Amino acid sequence: MRFDGERRWALALELEPGGDPDDFLAAAERAMGRAEKDGAALVYGFVDARHADAVFERLGWPSLGPSPALVRPLRLAAAAARLDVPEGARALLPKTPLLLPFGRNWRSGVREISTRDPRVTRLWDRFSIDIGVAIERNANFVGPRIWDHPDADYRVLVFEDGDRYVIRAMCIFRVKAEADGIYGHVVELLHDRSVAGMRAASHLLGLALREMSDAGADAARAWSFVHSGSFPLLARHAFLPASRDDRLTVGVRAFDPALEHIVTQRHLWFLSGLDFDDV
Repeated sequence: MRFDGERRWALALELEPGGDPDDFLAAAERAMGRAEKDGAALVYGFVDARHADAVFERLGWPSLGPSPALVRPLRLAAAAARLDVPEGARALLPKTPLLLPFGRNWRSGVREISTRDPRVTRLWDRFSIDIGVAIERNANFVGPRIWDHPDADYRVLVFEDGDRYVIRAMCIFRVKAEADGIYGHVVELLHDRSVAGMRAASHLLGLALREMSDAGADAARAWSFVHSGSFPLLARHAFLPASRDDRLTVGVRAFDPALEHIVTQRHLWFLSGLDFDDV
């Protein structure tokens, strides 16, 4: 991970929705023991909001508050759910797509890639110039996470520019059938810090949403703090904060006192769906 420019390693934990908090507590104790033994800078974790206060109090971990979960309805019925329309009435609503009929054409420079690409490292370096705490989204991290995944159904769109085919923007997404419906996931959205890069990322996100809708997704999900470089683009495409029931709470424990003031400040963190093996 990167901590204000310094690169150190950390351990991350997650309590699955509906999981046993005692399992998380036991895993956290093991992780903290390993961190002390092996010199990790940080242990952090994500806990279902219903259990987070009790879990983090027992561990003595500061909380960063709710995860930055966002949702974008792609069907009329999914939008009605956010408006508290009774479930019986929602069942009568058509699954009409909530996307305008244009925007399907790929601009010049858009390409889908399906193998590891070393250019991802340079794109991350340009995107992350003001990020305080984050897992490094370099090629060595993104490659195994996306293309070596046992369920390798991720799609990666990039916007190339220039004679050397520099990547100005990248959008990683997938569509997944879950217990309560079909959802699209914006796993990662990166761009260089130029106007052209932001426009390219917005175009890629629009294409991804169209692909999700065509694949039958009821809604799209993403993670982005409001202070993150990707948030304005997600907001432009009508992503809204998810309900508290759909969020996790983030807790941290620094093992290097010099990092305490950095990792406990929410506005210095960058998180996205790529922080998980399986979004």
